[in-house]
Amino acid sequence: MKQLGMDKRIEKKKWSKTKVLYLVGICVFVILSFFGFKAINKKVYKVDATKISIKNVTQGDFQDVILIDGDVEPINLVLVNTIEGGNVEEIFSEDGILVTKGTPLVKLSNPSATLNYMNQETAIIEQINNLRSLKLSLEKDQRDLSESLIDSENSLADVERNYKVDSVLYSKDIIARNDFTDVTESYKYQQKKRDFMNKNVTKSRQNNKIQLQQINTSISLMQRNLEFIHESLEKMLVRAPVTGMLSSFNPVIGESYTRNQTVAKIDIQSGFKIKGQVDEYYLSMVKPGQLARFSFDGKLIDLKVKKVLPEVVNRRFEIELVFVSEAPKSVTIGQSLQVRLELSKAQKSLLIPRGSYFQSSGGQYVFVVNEDGEAHKRYIKLGSQNPSYYQVLEGLEEGEKIIVSSYDAYKNYESIKIN
Repeated sequence: MKQLGMDKRIEKKKWSKTKVLYLVGICVFVILSFFGFKAINKKVYKVDATKISIKNVTQGDFQDVILIDGDVEPINLVLVNTIEGGNVEEIFSEDGILVTKGTPLVKLSNPSATLNYMNQETAIIEQINNLRSLKLSLEKDQRDLSESLIDSENSLADVERNYKVDSVLYSKDIIARNDFTDVTESYKYQQKKRDFMNKNVTKSRQNNKIQLQQINTSISLMQRNLEFIHESLEKMLVRAPVTGMLSSFNPVIGESYTRNQTVAKIDIQSGFKIKGQVDEYYLSMVKPGQLARFSFDGKLIDLKVKKVLPEVVNRRFEIELVFVSEAPKSVTIGQSLQVRLELSKAQKSLLIPRGSYFQSSGGQYVFVVNEDGEAHKRYIKLGSQNPSYYQVLEGLEEGEKIIVSSYDAYKNYESIKIN
């Protein structure tokens, strides 16, 4: 029997036919896609000349300008506030009229505050009456002491006359020694009594003077407090503090106002200002004195920044602008205007007009039109911008023409044929 040999190892193929075909297919697809993409890019897009807008690249003065919305307001505006809170009881004026200083505007009713003021008034009047009674009492005591001093001086004068007469009689031995001694003692007593009364009157007068000054000062202070209370009660009737045009005045009977709440505004009519809102991005660029302009009745009106309010609210801050010369007569309070605020001085630059092409290209490229009626994509570099122009830093020359309408239909093409 023939001996069987050892089994022979069969080597497995590294690349199967299917796998090779699969890889070849992928490579063919990639190559075709690449050439297809190149073919598309090389393809010229045809566009109707009436569907596009063409503008020139120009050389001119460029200013960094922003547009802001502004409202016309009076320069001097006085707020009319309540002194005490209360409910509207009567209305005496209406919005939009000229009022003079002291004109009644609205009367408020506040029973609680009124009762409180009346109680204070009663207490103060009672204190004033007590102080006046004390003042009268001190003055009466002073008069009584003065009368006692006068009586003492009269008694001293009578005794002194007797003493002088008896002194002469005693020297001539006409009266007895005991009688003269009695007269002498009486005279000395009246002298001491007069001196004591005189000191009391002087001291009492000095003390009363100080007390009376203090009483008069206290009465004056209390009277001022009374005047304040009366004024507070009177200020439940809100009056115009100045003469001017009344605005923002819209009270309703029964409406409640709190203490120090604004009831109205009064324009003193000394001129106008424009208050505008600016994006916080420009906060460091806006300074007092910068110029601005707006178009009104076909004319350019010059403004300048008077005040910058740096507080940012909702990503915006406020500025106040005033007229460089007299404001137009037809400008009115509350009017809205679009103002061109100049952030820099004019400088010579290469300029292209603003247009919808920017949204399509992001400002990275434009289609430049040649004399053969074709436009080719060209990459550029832009600088600053204003409401009318972009500043060109690189990529274009003066006199060239570019398409400024939207590129959305052909932004993936390199060239355009204009029919």
